[in-house]
Amino acid sequence: MIEIFLFIAGITMGSFFHLVGERLPVKRSILFPRSHCIACKQPLSLYEMVPIVPYAFLRGACKHCGTRLSRLYPMVELLSGGLFLFIYRIAGFSFEGLFLVILCSLFVIAVVSDLLYMKVPNELFLFFFPLFVIYRTLEPLLIYWEGAASLIFCILLFSSLDYFKPNSMGGADMKLFSLLAFCFGFKPFLLMLFLSCIAGMVYAKVFSFQLDEPFPFVPAIAFSFWLYLFEAHVLFLFD
Repeated sequence: MIEIFLFIAGITMGSFFHLVGERLPVKRSILFPRSHCIACKQPLSLYEMVPIVPYAFLRGACKHCGTRLSRLYPMVELLSGGLFLFIYRIAGFSFEGLFLVILCSLFVIAVVSDLLYMKVPNELFLFFFPLFVIYRTLEPLLIYWEGAASLIFCILLFSSLDYFKPNSMGGADMKLFSLLAFCFGFKPFLLMLFLSCIAGMVYAKVFSFQLDEPFPFVPAIAFSFWLYLFEAHVLFLFD
């Protein structure tokens, strides 16, 4: 029963995460106006704002004008529900679980923002980063200084990369990697960096991006982070 509730809660939060990722980068209020069709501007009814269900029954189209809705809406909602459920399975109701929920929330919003606009607003990092500083202060890594040292290493690494090859990586990508380095330390950061590079190359190949053509890299970083969580918390059970 708890797991069903958490999955539904995650789906509901996913709808909100999509809204934030869609509006924050273009400086629109996340409160006003209320959710509406992007084509005909018709406000959504309470029924239509229920996650997943209206999209399925209306076959992914606005009931007022028939405009096809983006598949990103249900995908983000289902992803968020799955992440909430997964975090509960690996961490339960704990301080670590709360930390992972907050971190995954940041990544879901960042993925939406990057896919839609290829940018992640600084306001998002300014809101979330103090929460991670508080968490790592109360729950430090095994080597208490590793988070700060990893953060400095990450900044120096990407500063050097930007010096030798300017604009080779977006500012939001560097900030997300810096955040992962601070929260998890050296080895997890290097692993996630490696995995994200592979995921990014696959993504660019699948969607036919040309060499040196900018493309949304945040989904690759998010994928590497979620894959690390799976490996770190689940696969050890089979050792």
